[in-house]
Amino acid sequence: MKRSDIKQAFGGEVAFTKFIANDPETSQRLLNALDLSYEDGYSVTPEEHTTHSKRVDLVIRDSEQEIVLVVESQDASGWLDSVHASKITYYMYDKKCDDGVLICEDADERIKGFVKWLNENTPLRITLVSVVIFENTTKPHCEFIPLIRPSDLEDKKVRRVTANTDANQSKSEWVQQLATDNPGLFTNVTSRYASANNIAGTGLNVGIHPYSSGTDFFVEIWHAGKADTANFRSTFADVAKQNGFEAKFQARRGYVKCSSIAEALTAFKVLVEGLQTSSIAA
Repeated sequence: MKRSDIKQAFGGEVAFTKFIANDPETSQRLLNALDLSYEDGYSVTPEEHTTHSKRVDLVIRDSEQEIVLVVESQDASGWLDSVHASKITYYMYDKKCDDGVLICEDADERIKGFVKWLNENTPLRITLVSVVIFENTTKPHCEFIPLIRPSDLEDKKVRRVTANTDANQSKSEWVQQLATDNPGLFTNVTSRYASANNIAGTGLNVGIHPYSSGTDFFVEIWHAGKADTANFRSTFADVAKQNGFEAKFQARRGYVKCSSIAEALTAFKVLVEGLQTSSIAA
């Protein structure tokens, strides 16, 4: 396949983002890059408007139709500029969503520094994603590569303060609660998940991701593709089934879905033990 870009393949930003939303394979690749999946009920919708009739490129909703991510794409110029990097903050404000995604072909260090600054100095959590586009015989092929992920909670200088109730806890608050209530269980705590990394020297991480408002949790072994093997999937599925969980897979992770914190913690410990005893292996 020949390398292309937004301008050559789509002519402009609107056609590009509509293609992402309307082409299931491309939507799935974007969701995968953001650690989400169609099969868990996430969906991508284009061209939603704000209160002041501005156009939001894409919004991503969960199975309960709650907006979980606001997405802004760079135009045909390709490289992220200050205008697009800034206006996503208004879109996130308008959609009442603290999690956002910027898509571009690339970005200079100054703009990357601004995105990092937003992540550290505001309650917002923004993922910067690079899109790599190839010409194909039938339609363009898009791959999405995260360049910047939201800051770890300990790096954030500003966090949103809300009442501590199930109805209004954000995902980051659920993660922080998990870490606070289970001292020593996790080695890495971010705004999106809590994890124990490099279990038993395997290089594999086990993490808990709250889903939406914390009513469900994804518990995963993250391997970033290096353990996407038949043996890993088989052994993971066996351990999951033996403990009453249904195994699911993406190219970079194996995971189970849980409906309570208690169940998620049980699954977490099961997967950690599976790696420690080599019951789960690549």
